[in-house]
Amino acid sequence: MIISTSWLADFVQLPVTADELVERLALAGLNHESSTPVGDDMAIELEVTSNRPDCLGHIGVAREAAVLFERPLAVPDPRPLEGSQEAAGRVGVSIDSPEICPFYSARVIRGVRIGPSPGWLVDRLRTVGVASVNNVVDVTNYVMLESGQPLHAFDLARIRGGRIVVRRAVPGEQFLAINHKTYTLDDRMCVIADAERPVALAGVMGSADSEITEGTVDVLLESAQFAPLPVRAAARSLVLASGSSYRFERGPDPAMVDWASRRAAALILELAGGVLDRGLATAGQLASAPATITLAPERVAEVLGVEIPPERQQKILGSLGFRPDAGAANRWLAPTWRRDCWREIDLVEEIARIEGYERVPEDVPIAARPAGLSDRELAVRRVGEVLVGQAFCEAMTRSVVDERLSDMASPWSTSPALAISPALVRGADRLRRSLLPSLLEARAGNAAVGATDANLFEIARAYLAWPASQSDAASPAEEPLLAALVSSGGFLRGKGLAEAMLAGLGVTDQPAAVIDYRPLEMAPFTPGRAAEIVLTRAGQPACRVGLVGEITADILAAFSLAEPVVAVELRLDRLDFAVGSQRPLQRPGEFPAAERDINLVVAENVPWGEVEQAIRSTGGELLESVRLVEVWRDAERLGEGRKSFVIAITLRSRTGTLTGEQATAAVQAVIDATTRQCGASLRG
Repeated sequence: MIISTSWLADFVQLPVTADELVERLALAGLNHESSTPVGDDMAIELEVTSNRPDCLGHIGVAREAAVLFERPLAVPDPRPLEGSQEAAGRVGVSIDSPEICPFYSARVIRGVRIGPSPGWLVDRLRTVGVASVNNVVDVTNYVMLESGQPLHAFDLARIRGGRIVVRRAVPGEQFLAINHKTYTLDDRMCVIADAERPVALAGVMGSADSEITEGTVDVLLESAQFAPLPVRAAARSLVLASGSSYRFERGPDPAMVDWASRRAAALILELAGGVLDRGLATAGQLASAPATITLAPERVAEVLGVEIPPERQQKILGSLGFRPDAGAANRWLAPTWRRDCWREIDLVEEIARIEGYERVPEDVPIAARPAGLSDRELAVRRVGEVLVGQAFCEAMTRSVVDERLSDMASPWSTSPALAISPALVRGADRLRRSLLPSLLEARAGNAAVGATDANLFEIARAYLAWPASQSDAASPAEEPLLAALVSSGGFLRGKGLAEAMLAGLGVTDQPAAVIDYRPLEMAPFTPGRAAEIVLTRAGQPACRVGLVGEITADILAAFSLAEPVVAVELRLDRLDFAVGSQRPLQRPGEFPAAERDINLVVAENVPWGEVEQAIRSTGGELLESVRLVEVWRDAERLGEGRKSFVIAITLRSRTGTLTGEQATAAVQAVIDATTRQCGASLRG
């Protein structure tokens, strides 16, 4: 961002030199790139980080300087004189795609005289590196560089049908830009169209068919709010970046949409004459939701190690535009231009940079305060500890995948993967719906260099869209936090790992939570060798919280994996309820255990989970553990369609040594329960 010192002086009078100004701005976060004399003016180039779009205009930089040097900020309140005709009667505005354009406004100025701009305007634009075009176009550039809000002026006579429609581009639609080059558009982009064709590429550039020329008499002045991603998609895909797209990609201040429109209208009336129609033609509603932030005054000293009185803190925040919330103490409302501030630590940083980082002592110890972890953070930590303890290595894979990986079935969504445009990584333009494809790709990469036993896990988010029946807009509606792993071995190894993760989370200790494994037939898992993990809690419907299964041979072949692979994926966002609860402590048994093996014959379609549940529901307080030792099949001895479960049961009493009769009675109760509930019989 290049600023003019004489232009900056319109908003704040500073009792310092240009060198002192850039030094203080740099200490506050606006790094100095260069200073260049331009006539009687000085062009200062500042590095503005992407989270500070408010400083992409002279007013934003002036606001920073006014706070740093404790000088008043003077921003005009333009109120251009309006005529009797209504702007809405001259042009209609509609928005077909509110997700990419929340708000659009148009003013109409009739009877302008297009000509060269006055010297002061030409000089200021030249100082910041912008060439003069004509008085109307120069005003739109001037106000953008002043406020950070891009504008566009159309020749109203060339707007066909007297209407503006904000819509997605039609795939293959042609657009002739102001640079007189023709571009082919797609439906990721947003256009401003009249009744027949596009007259601007929204947030990027106007068309040559509607530009201001010497013959223009009536002007339509646009001021709007556009979503960053469609603007970015158009600018990057077409290699058509502009000052407007640079600002819209970062999100201008919503409050400046109307201010910039009034300011530009007033300047056009002053420099080009004409009559401003009454009011505006508008559509949509401005999207603006400033954050509410709680800041305890003592927190500043805890973080910085230097005492800053609460009165001084309030003065700094107030001068930056933060307003105290009348409904609660120590709570602040962020200004519309500071959407990067939403946490307590953000306010601490604002106070520190204005007070001066040089005041932070280097030799004073800062008292440490233990920071409590949220349930979500505890869940991530515990699962990671469990898997590292099982000799797994943590992987970090991209959130974007190619079409081949995105097409693999997701247990969490049947909707297509969301597309990112332009692609963040070449060839990868889909947001993943599961972590398993990326982990399989990572395992294949390890196998290709000889590490055939790379057991990997990852904890990260997936990105799911609403099904088409719920929303026409393909926008992220859910971002589940997943823990996934791929490992050598079969289904039973995967199930054991899943149970270890659930135990680490504390889910198995919850008396009102029941975990069930149900057969699952879903790609990329082998039929009969996969299960969904279902959680049932008191008063809540059963829900899928995970899945475990062996990867099919065709998927392994597609990844060039020769060894069998089992995979597990858990929804941590559905399981973190357990980590914050107190785990019951159990005194180790003082009396010896009684171990018994039983061999139950069941139908082939009866899963182990059903038998296990029957045993646990019957064993009572004496049942300490139950373990599946072996599954045995022999059609000649067991019968066709039958299998045998060899089960180890451990019994223990906490009040005394078990007698043989007590152990026998407990085992018989288990056999009777499995017979009733599962159709099992004791193998002879």
